[in-house]
Amino acid sequence: MIRFKSTAIQKLLEERKPHITLSTYQHINKAMDKGAEGMDAYVLSNICRDLKCLPNDIVEYV
Repeated sequence: MIRFKSTAIQKLLEERKPHITLSTYQHINKAMDKGAEGMDAYVLSNICRDLKCLPNDIVEYV
């Protein structure tokens, strides 16, 4: 099972908020609401690009 590290994502969002658009911010929150299970690699790649992080920084396997 894969899930988001919610606190890590929120921290990264706050750090990157001045540098990302409102639509990007909303897209990331929408993806978090859907959950990481069933998410495709394209969405994960885009989130990592926008937050300037690695996938293992924002998701974990449990």
